[in-house]
Amino acid sequence: MTRAFLRAKPFYSTTPTLGQEGSKRYLRAYMLDLVGRSCLITGGSKGIGLVIATRFARAGATCTLVARHENPLRDAVSSLAKCRGQDHRFLVGDVGDRKLWEQAVKMNPGIDILVNSAGQSQTSLLLRTPVEEIDDVVRVNLLGAIYGTKFYFKEMARARRGCIINISSILASTGGGGSSVYAASKAGLHGFVKSMAQEASRFNVRINNILPGYIETEMTAAIRSSTRAEALLQTPLGRFGTAAEVADAAYYLATSEYITGTDLIVDGGYAC
Repeated sequence: MTRAFLRAKPFYSTTPTLGQEGSKRYLRAYMLDLVGRSCLITGGSKGIGLVIATRFARAGATCTLVARHENPLRDAVSSLAKCRGQDHRFLVGDVGDRKLWEQAVKMNPGIDILVNSAGQSQTSLLLRTPVEEIDDVVRVNLLGAIYGTKFYFKEMARARRGCIINISSILASTGGGGSSVYAASKAGLHGFVKSMAQEASRFNVRINNILPGYIETEMTAAIRSSTRAEALLQTPLGRFGTAAEVADAAYYLATSEYITGTDLIVDGGYAC
């Protein structure tokens, strides 16, 4: 018996009537479909936040990066692509501080895409976690996203357009020993997004979560080798993800106009 195999076609072959050059122009336009869009990314000086900003900037967006320390922010902004002459900016501050968001709206009110990527980790059992650390984790991971949404939702509703993306965690769904406060702060984003999607949809504003699994970042680099080995065994794809793969998910949500109120899992099958 003979078997017929279908060969995958290149992306640009979906528009054969354009010809090779026309197809390339179509592909370039597709890759730059954030031209004219303004984005604000918290936690944008490093890690997932910076890689998301890099992805958006390459697609033509103008980015404002927010983080606690100025020097890393300066370096991050200077690294962003300026394929359309974008004027990328940065803002120094703590996302858990309402004054930061008041300043952000005054500085750049017309944000089209808000990415709440700032995060604070926890790596100890609850009984060993200082109260100050508990406050910091909840303030950054949950209140920071709520404050950002509150202050920018008003502007987005007025414009009748907007997209909000929160970087949550797969631990919001699975939990994890030594991460109880972190998991709780990320799980809070689930209820927040489900509720806000209902409030925001009539203004054509979308809001979603991304739930990364184990991603190769500074945060996961600090985990013990035994914990890493166990996580790899529990991940069907057999590896940690990359920040670029999370950025692809963020780009997908930013450009998909019919998705709101959802949790997009990017975990290599960890939660299966």
